[in-house]
Amino acid sequence: WPREGFWSESMESKARKNISIVLVEPKGAGNVGSVARVMKNTGFRNLVLVNPVPYKNDEGFSMACSASDVLLKAREVETLKQAIKEIHFIVGTTRRKGSARFPVFTMDEALPKIFSASKKNSVSILFGREDRGLENEETLFCDILFEIPAHRDMMSLNLSHAVFAVCHALFKAEAPRVPPTLKFAPREEVLAMHEHFERVLEKLGYADEVKKGYLMPILTRNLRKIFGRTMLVEKEVNMLRGIFTRIEEKIR
Repeated sequence: WPREGFWSESMESKARKNISIVLVEPKGAGNVGSVARVMKNTGFRNLVLVNPVPYKNDEGFSMACSASDVLLKAREVETLKQAIKEIHFIVGTTRRKGSARFPVFTMDEALPKIFSASKKNSVSILFGREDRGLENEETLFCDILFEIPAHRDMMSLNLSHAVFAVCHALFKAEAPRVPPTLKFAPREEVLAMHEHFERVLEKLGYADEVKKGYLMPILTRNLRKIFGRTMLVEKEVNMLRGIFTRIEEKIR
């Protein structure tokens, strides 16, 4: 998988241009529209439809929302052979397994292969019919097959959800790494806050004189772990210290 700073914007565009989402005989116009929408959500534009239902209608455009351009530019073909003609790398999604579908990769295993191939090659990712997926004969066209993880109680995914799972995973791998949005409080300020809190606890008599020798060190350690997990920012440290100060004033 790519490392931080590995991808430039031009490389992203080229990789995405090389990937096509192929829907084999989709049954619902709403599903086709929803797929167009999730593709645009994740920066993909190449939609290929094999023998689809009529989808350029109110239902299709309504579900596409602001991705009508992807829907309108979708390429329609009659057969799967036409859809994958001149494609370098063909990937199929499947929920079913068996001797005719062996081996089936996990999505984590398949995505790096798709990612790598798409840099310099055309790639088609096939999604089957809503009710039964890809036929065994259609999987023979695929270089690899993979399954999308889902809970065992409901393994079958909605078509657009399946497309989103794959496209979003590729999108995250390609997207420029965003720097952290939060700047944590300086270490010395956090330590000063811990000490302030401990002083307040002592003034409150939280640990009596008999127990103080062993209770306070344990309490101090646990409190520091709690605050450490929250990764406080400077404003939050200041707020807590303000609360501690008010408690001290009330004690006095």
